[in-house]
Amino acid sequence: MKKNLIIVLSVALLSFVLSLFILRTPTPVMSGVEEKFSAVNAASYIEVISREPHSVFALEAREEVRLYLKSKLEEFVGAANVEEYNYSAAETGEEIDYDVKNLWATISGTSSTGILLVAHYDCRGPVGSSGTLGRSYGAADDGYGLSVLLEIARLYGNTNPQNSIYLLMTDAEENGLIGAKMAVTETELMDKIGFVINIEARGVKGPVYMFETSSNNAKVMDFYKFSKNPTSYSIATAVYSIMPNATDFQEFLGIGKAGINFSTLDSVATYHTPEDAYVNIDLSTIQSYGSQIVPLVEEFSSNSQYSDVDYFQAESSQVFFMILPGVIIHFSETAGLIMSFVVLALLLGIAVYLIIKKRLRPLSILKFVGIIIGAILVYAILGLLLSLLLAFVGGTIWSPTYMLMDHTGLPTALFLLLGAASMYFIYHKLVKKEESRTAFIVSGILVNVVLAILTGLVLSGASFLFFIPALFGVLSIYTNVFIKNKIVRHVALSHNLVWNILIIVPLIYSLFLALTAGGLLAFMIILAIDLSVVMPLTFEQINLQ
Repeated sequence: MKKNLIIVLSVALLSFVLSLFILRTPTPVMSGVEEKFSAVNAASYIEVISREPHSVFALEAREEVRLYLKSKLEEFVGAANVEEYNYSAAETGEEIDYDVKNLWATISGTSSTGILLVAHYDCRGPVGSSGTLGRSYGAADDGYGLSVLLEIARLYGNTNPQNSIYLLMTDAEENGLIGAKMAVTETELMDKIGFVINIEARGVKGPVYMFETSSNNAKVMDFYKFSKNPTSYSIATAVYSIMPNATDFQEFLGIGKAGINFSTLDSVATYHTPEDAYVNIDLSTIQSYGSQIVPLVEEFSSNSQYSDVDYFQAESSQVFFMILPGVIIHFSETAGLIMSFVVLALLLGIAVYLIIKKRLRPLSILKFVGIIIGAILVYAILGLLLSLLLAFVGGTIWSPTYMLMDHTGLPTALFLLLGAASMYFIYHKLVKKEESRTAFIVSGILVNVVLAILTGLVLSGASFLFFIPALFGVLSIYTNVFIKNKIVRHVALSHNLVWNILIIVPLIYSLFLALTAGGLLAFMIILAIDLSVVMPLTFEQINLQ
């Protein structure tokens, strides 16, 4: 047993260390490297952009930022290729007392069909939301996006690409997406757009996530694989699709455009506050934007197949998740459902076999399914109460998606560790005999595969969360039952541990960045469901004979 324990701990530790590299950010490229995206160059633009708060309520500062952006675009792509699209307050149809002014730059290609990159140049004004302070300097939101557009203008401004590159800097995003709403009415321009990349920032540091895609994203995800250091989970796109948040990207989706949306999430407490300032920007994060977006621009602008403006239209979407740094596994929603039903069939097959062999009783499966569901509900309640407690102690407004608090990472991690420890206690106390251990394993897999099927039908982007534990759980139990070779069994059971750690650790961390401690309810549920398979199979490996 001691040797088995060493193997399990070694596999777990190695997997955990590898998982920490999945969300790494690249080393910044210094200025002076003309052919590469440079975070240092980008920072120099941000320094000017973020000198003063420049919301739609700060007319003079906003106009200074707009003129600076216009001058840089003209420097990089030529004055003849930069246009202003100005709309009076009356033309917008909104109840506002200011004009809306968008900037549009064109890098013409052989084909007029092009990729459109979008960022907004206004920042949050004096009125905050959900407890935020407002009065942002806009260094990250959306200085990061603007700096990416300027660097792309610098890199491609004097080139002659196969397909065109369009850059749009919108106004009044923070006040109702008004600039984007007006941009999509310019049908002559929009008819040329084959793909849209919107660039946002909900924090100031950390990895940059591709957090939203257009619907029926099969071809979009095939395109995203050209990105360097891709960082995304389909659960993010699934959850975001049902949340009330909105960016300029929403307006382009509304007219049927295909595309993707990027944002950083770490240090979300700076979001829409005076802390969104130049002193807090992160060069590695800016480089992360460039490392993902520039290769996509390069691929689109140089490949003639994208000259078809409807190239990205598809009939299906994909489920995707990261498993190693820069490695995204993806498959169609239909394939995910089929595989989930195959896993269910395999599970029923082994369950029937074990029942016939009198190694498993149906009532034991029902008993442990009930215990697991009960544990999930208890974990959900505890997660909710703990997040409410943190909000109370921190004196902030509670929200399941956003709590304006710093330093909640450690208590959140401790709560999750206590949750894992309590799951061990439940397993240790309730499961003594071999028949009970087998019933617990089968029950955990059953709960996961049913959830994989249900989410595959209604929220497919989240289905991998349950499919992966179910898949490797079934493979492990078949190996354990039919194969006697100890090495093979160790390999099979180690796979169960490796895959789950590599997926769950960075995913929960990513969800924490997105939802903050308010998401503890969701984190605890995910932990309980995953451990219902991982925990018993880990003990099976420790006790291998």
